[in-house]
Amino acid sequence: MRFLNCCVLFLGLAPTALAQNRPGEIYQRGWLTPDSLYKAEPEFLPIPGAHQPAANALSLLRCYNEPVTVLIFFGNWCSDSKRELPRFFATLELVHNNNFSARLFGLDRMKKDSAGFAEAFKIDKVPTFIFLRGARDFSANAEALNEQTKGELGRIVETPAVSIEQDWVDALKHNASWARKMEFEERLALFCIALISTLF
Repeated sequence: MRFLNCCVLFLGLAPTALAQNRPGEIYQRGWLTPDSLYKAEPEFLPIPGAHQPAANALSLLRCYNEPVTVLIFFGNWCSDSKRELPRFFATLELVHNNNFSARLFGLDRMKKDSAGFAEAFKIDKVPTFIFLRGARDFSANAEALNEQTKGELGRIVETPAVSIEQDWVDALKHNASWARKMEFEERLALFCIALISTLF
């Protein structure tokens, strides 16, 4: 029984122990621009051609016609962040759609910040990409922050289910009017293909 109690105690404390900041580590905390991140942490810089997003996902993202802010919580100490952020920014560059804007917020291993952003957005893993409807001007004001958490279309947590670009498209499908438009266009394209094949 004592052994079982020790195991339960260890399992309860393990996540807390693993989430401790490490002496000597330098953390990029708070709001950052991609350029300031690349300057401080060159391994986050997208390498041209390293990520080849799927063409169909790119075409869907290019035609998205409403403003979306992608809020990215990441850790410069995190291997998943180092893998997924360059893929995201490489995709963003290829999309060429001014409706998308990205905001970076760095967290240490504790995933806490003095302004309460991580807590407000319920962040427990990094990277977390949150797709928010509309252009956002984030504020540390608690009441404004509560408003900023509204209008979430979807999120990618730690690792995409399919790929960064396909999960991005899937998150945007929570915008019902856009999803209906895409479904209509896909059905129209299939109808046209079927019609052409019967004619020839």
